[in-house]
Amino acid sequence: MSMKEKFLIVKDEETKEIRYFDYEKIKGYNLQAKKNIHFQDSIDVSRMIIIKPTFIEKIATKKINAKFDRLINLVSMVCDQEDDETGESYRIALDEANKLKMELINKYKKYISAEKLELMMKKIEILEDELKLRLDVLNNSLLEKEKTEGKRR
Repeated sequence: MSMKEKFLIVKDEETKEIRYFDYEKIKGYNLQAKKNIHFQDSIDVSRMIIIKPTFIEKIATKKINAKFDRLINLVSMVCDQEDDETGESYRIALDEANKLKMELINKYKKYISAEKLELMMKKIEILEDELKLRLDVLNNSLLEKEKTEGKRR
């Protein structure tokens, strides 16, 4: 079995210098292509590495904002529900908020600025606080119901 080496050789027209890029060693932001999307007369790309820092930050910010918007929609749907007496939907939304927070720290921290990271973390903490408050209120109302029902004969 032969070893596949992935590299690109580019000749710079201005300086007449030849550059060699080893794809396995390039540090950058990896983008994966969406599956099963093919266009006629086009080249299929499975993976792309972005190495320009400003473009990396824009792409990462766009992805983070999309995930945050999904979290906002989930929280608003959970808060609009009035038939959930167990609080399971609040717990699911809290788990999703925690998941997004951990993903920000582990995956996107090195690609976005510290200010953007701190701002996004504060937004997520505000959502978590609201969900925790609503969950506590629901738990307290359930305890009150149990106390009043327990005293009856």
